[in-house]
Amino acid sequence: MRKLFFLFGLFFLSQIGFSQNKDWEKIIVTKNPEDVKGLQRLREVSAEAARFYGKQSKLRDEATKKLKQEAAKLGATAVLLSVDEFAMSPINNVSLVGMCFTDGSVPIKENTDTEATADKEIILTKNPEDIKGRTRLGDVKGEASQLFGMQSRLRKDATEKMKEQATKLGATIILVTTDSFTMTPVNNVVMEGTAYK
Repeated sequence: MRKLFFLFGLFFLSQIGFSQNKDWEKIIVTKNPEDVKGLQRLREVSAEAARFYGKQSKLRDEATKKLKQEAAKLGATAVLLSVDEFAMSPINNVSLVGMCFTDGSVPIKENTDTEATADKEIILTKNPEDIKGRTRLGDVKGEASQLFGMQSRLRKDATEKMKEQATKLGATIILVTTDSFTMTPVNNVVMEGTAYK
């Protein structure tokens, strides 16, 4: 009898977790800034999917699912994509980066990142509307390269370098003007932008 209660309890708990984990499916992923107008900005999320000679559509579906799940952890209702790239190499990969937004219908979850620093709070945007009325501080650049490097990891490294420069300028937002990934035996990401406060 005890085992029966234990099994029932496990089943019940797994169903609760299952229904909560489905919240991510409701999140809207868009490239249109109009879709997030009037929503509260949260923070950036990223996801990748890679597979040896993987099919682009399946990799994009997998990366989108991961991106939505990351956004759900923050209480987001929408993600505005700033990067959606497919790279072919022996290991094909899709890299997605986007800014999370909420309409307030879902409780905002606390940031569980224990290394919250000023440069992580800097917003990256490709939308010129986001910098209207702000003060231009200067140009920033980040670059990362590695032999057969994964674009998502290279982009993360390049982004961190760019944010470090922007932090030194006292910036709160970067308008990204260049975000390019080049595939060669030495893959590289170059990111350039203008820092504002």
